Amino acid sequence: MIRSVADVSFSIRPGKTTALVGESGSGKSVTSLTLMRLLSRTASTQVSGQALFTNRAGQTMDLLALPEPAMRRIRGNEIAMIFQEPMTSLNPVFTVGEQIAESVRLHMGLDRTAALAHAQRMLELVEIPAAAQRLHEYPHQLSGGMRQRVMIALAMACNPTLLIADEPTTALDVTIQAQILELMRRLQKETGMSILFITHNLGVVSAPCR
Repeated sequence: MIRSVADVSFSIRPGKTTALVGESGSGKSVTSLTLMRLLSRTASTQVSGQALFTNRAGQTMDLLALPEPAMRRIRGNEIAMIFQEPMTSLNPVFTVGEQIAESVRLHMGLDRTAALAHAQRMLELVEIPAAAQRLHEYPHQLSGGMRQRVMIALAMACNPTLLIADEPTTALDVTIQAQILELMRRLQKETGMSILFITHNLGVVSAPCR
């Protein structure tokens, strides 16, 4: 089956949240993966158009035209993504602290000790209790809500300009869902980042996108 997403056009203002809402299979995740340049490259994959992004330094660039080494410097650094299911996105054989620290070492140039200290601060920022202990735990040792907070901490570790949140609360119960949404609103207010919020649920984004 050939699937295509055509005529997609939207803009995300600095410090604001833009919602991309649609039913399952409508191409929401494909759109976000295209922006991140994470679509698998096959003979049938065709991407056209522009994805203009303004970085921290005020430079505007077309993400779709960047060489891969330049895109790697942006991915996880200037643009970060929270994926739908933490257990398929977090590596089960590394502690959550090591996974956050890896991104910090790569993009911020910190040594292992400083990177782990930064990772602990990120866990504290997303309100994970006993962060110093959780730093050395593996994803399977955490609850669903805590794993989602780890995903947010990982995405926020390098203070991104744009955060792409792909159905970040789908697998959570209503109470934890509300906590995660409030956490994202608070972090946006504190850091000034923009958010692209992808969901099938209008109710979830009715408040943050006002």
